[in-house]
Amino acid sequence: MRKLLRLPRYYFLRIKRLRGNPEYLAKGFAFGVFMGVLPLAPVQTLILIPLTILLRISPLSAFIAGILVSNPLTFIPQYYFTWKVGNTMLPGWVTWDQIQNTLQVISEQGMFDGIMALSYLGIKALAVLEIGGAILGIPAAVISYFPARSFFRAVQERRLKKQHLKKNQCP
Repeated sequence: MRKLLRLPRYYFLRIKRLRGNPEYLAKGFAFGVFMGVLPLAPVQTLILIPLTILLRISPLSAFIAGILVSNPLTFIPQYYFTWKVGNTMLPGWVTWDQIQNTLQVISEQGMFDGIMALSYLGIKALAVLEIGGAILGIPAAVISYFPARSFFRAVQERRLKKQHLKKNQCP
């Protein structure tokens, strides 16, 4: 339990220690939020890293943001909301019971079985989940970009001030 409570601080420090242009890092973070909202649990990282390289955004900040948004604690609410939103766009294509069964396989049996479980859902169910995820993910990514950019700028300014102070103190 203690380790679980320390996890947010750990990821905060990981984000704070990232180096690079604040816009580059913030774009990666926003993209990670978007990809984290998409219900791609077993293959998220396999898709995320190559896309960040193609888009020339920070893979590490995207990876961390993806983990923060999509993790075993958030799977059930995330899939539920993406299903709910997707089901309003494509009503009746998939039931919540189908989604729950897939989530159970993903959480209990690992990546390969999770991929297989997703493939058994069928194209209609995946369409519902991905449309719901995109509808939720785009605003989440846009909204997360601005605080992330401000955060990375503030971190960069503190680093520059610290370097400037060290430079002036050296004999």
